[in-house]
Amino acid sequence: MRLPDPDGSRAVVVGALPGVPAVRDGVADLVRILTSPDGTGLPAEHCAVVVDEPGLGDRVATAAREAEDLLLFYYAGHGVADARGNLHLTLPSTDPRLPFAAVREAFGRARARHRVVVLDCRVVDWHLAAGQLDVADTVTLTATTWHGTAPGALTGELVTLLTDGDAEGAELLTFGHLHRRLRRLLGRRGVTAPGRDTELLALAPNHAPRLPPEDVVAKYAAHVRAWTRSHGPDHPDVLALRDEHAHTVGEAGSPAEAAYLYAALADDAARVLGRHHPQTSRAREHHASWTARAGDTVGAARLPSVGLTDRTAVTRVGPRRVGRP
Repeated sequence: MRLPDPDGSRAVVVGALPGVPAVRDGVADLVRILTSPDGTGLPAEHCAVVVDEPGLGDRVATAAREAEDLLLFYYAGHGVADARGNLHLTLPSTDPRLPFAAVREAFGRARARHRVVVLDCRVVDWHLAAGQLDVADTVTLTATTWHGTAPGALTGELVTLLTDGDAEGAELLTFGHLHRRLRRLLGRRGVTAPGRDTELLALAPNHAPRLPPEDVVAKYAAHVRAWTRSHGPDHPDVLALRDEHAHTVGEAGSPAEAAYLYAALADDAARVLGRHHPQTSRAREHHASWTARAGDTVGAARLPSVGLTDRTAVTRVGPRRVGRP
C-alpha cells in the first residue's frame, strides 16, 4: 500500500451546503488533510474546492483527463432526482445542478489508476436514484439516504479518522479500511462498487498509536463475531471483516493461520459473491501470499492452479488456528 502520487493525482471537493456548519467545517478540514504534507500531500493546485460553480461538470472532466494516479470526487450536499429519475447533485444556486451522469462519464473516460467517489448527502427520491451510484472501476463511499444521517456525518467521521488515526489500522489508512471503519461508526451500510483494489492506495498516514498486534487480532475477531450475529455469515460486510481479521492474524506473527483463514474466506467469497469477484480474487492472492510467508513456497506456487477447496498447501504447514472468530 502507498499514498497517492502528488503530481499524478487530482481531487475535486464540493461543499454545497455552506450554511451547514458540519459540511462547511468538515469540507475545510478535509481539504486541509488532502493538501497537508502530513496527510495526502496533494499540491493545492491539484485539489479544486468548489461551493457554487456553473462549470463544475467541466472541472470534474478536466480533473479526470489530468489524473494518472488518484482521481477523487467528493460531494457534500443534497441530491435530487429529476422527472426521469436521473440523479442530480445540487449546488447553493437553484440552477445549475450537476447531473451525476456527468461524473460517471468523466470517471469512465479517466486514465487514473485509482478512482474514488465520495457522496455525503441526503437524496430525495432515493428509490429512483439508488441504482445510479455504481461507477465503473471506481470505489464509491456513500452516506446517502432520504432519511437518517444528515449531510456532513460521513465527512466528520472521515476527518476524525484521518486526523486522529485508528489504532486498529495499519501504518497507512487505505480506502478499504476507511470504508469498513466508517460503516461501523455510522451504523449503516455504505456502498463500495467492485473494481479497483481498495487496499492498494491509502488516503493518509495513520497517526494513532498502534495497539499491540494480539489486541488488534482480538478486536477484529470480536467484530467478526458481532457482525456475523447481526448480519449473518454470508453478508458482504462480514466477509470484508474476515479479510481484515485474517490480515491482522498474519501481521501478528501467525502466517499459517492467516493462510488458513484466507483459504476459508476464498471458499465463502466464491460461493456468495462469485469466483471472479474482487473479494474472491483478493482472498486467493492473500491465501497464496501467507502460505509462502509461512514457509511453504512450493504449495503457494501451486495454489493458482488448484481448486478453492484444496487446502493441501495450507494444512501441510500446520496452522495453529489461533485468534479465529
